[in-house]
Amino acid sequence: MKHHVIASLVLVLAAACGGAPAQKVEASLAKVPVSTIAVASSARAQGEEVVGTVRAKTVSALSASVMGAITELRVSVGSRVHAGDVLVRLSAGEIEAKAAQARARFSQAEVNLHRVERLRATDAVASSAYDVVLAEHQYAEAALAEADVMRGYTVLRAPITGVVTEKRADVGDLALPGRPLLVIENPDALRLEAAVAEATAATLHVGQVLVVRLDAIDRRVDAKVSEVSPTADSASRSVLVKLDLPSDPALRPGMFGRLLLASVKSAALSVPESALFHQGQLDTVFVVENGVAKLRLVRTGHREASEVEVLAGLSEHELVVRQDPGALRDGQPVEMR
Repeated sequence: MKHHVIASLVLVLAAACGGAPAQKVEASLAKVPVSTIAVASSARAQGEEVVGTVRAKTVSALSASVMGAITELRVSVGSRVHAGDVLVRLSAGEIEAKAAQARARFSQAEVNLHRVERLRATDAVASSAYDVVLAEHQYAEAALAEADVMRGYTVLRAPITGVVTEKRADVGDLALPGRPLLVIENPDALRLEAAVAEATAATLHVGQVLVVRLDAIDRRVDAKVSEVSPTADSASRSVLVKLDLPSDPALRPGMFGRLLLASVKSAALSVPESALFHQGQLDTVFVVENGVAKLRLVRTGHREASEVEVLAGLSEHELVVRQDPGALRDGQPVEMR
């Protein structure tokens, strides 16, 4: 009933603008061949979209364990690094001084131990004296090992293989323990993180495959649920859900994504995208009735691939012109191919 009212409205508007009556228009226009397709009804999943952000599964913030001035910084934002690569060197005078003292103490302890061992071989030294020298040597050896560890803290290496995404310091800056200097992310393993309503999250489980739409690269991909937070955010009443994304060189951390959560399936009418004729903000199609093309206003909905959902203006099994209408006019006789 709706589409007849819409068609009548078009004719009234045409007449009001000085258009000719439908019968005269049909008589003055030549018959043209057209290709038609019947409006079909198909099951379509309906649900909700949840926005999310693409993030790297592995993110590491590189920070110093000791205080010292940065003397060397070998990378910049965008640099690709491998686990174990030297990225930053620090200058820590106190650590170097203690290391020098430890080496000197250990060298002296080595000399003392060798001397006492020679004397002990000839029974020229008491066992208690030997034990004291041996203990001093062991202490000096442990102190040297500790100094080497501390000196190792002045060289910062990449903890993971990835790309430097943030650089928060420069040469000459003072590195403080616990303050990140670089952030490294692995772009080869990405996931989508989305806050899902707690009621919907209760239906999700680890291993479930859902569809994610990535607007920036105009692509839909299958993503597997890897984590569902056991707690909900008290402010938003949502649950953080993480989904592993397939490897794709076009994907980048920080991209916007939509998680498609299908709920129920319902019957929906659809027509090919090519059948639509856009007039400003209006969507129209040509419907073939009794060998004549009739212009029909329609209200469209979801678009998927080359099909467009029709919410109003058409009925199932009606014939619409499937190719680009081009110069086809309302009321023009047609010949179906």
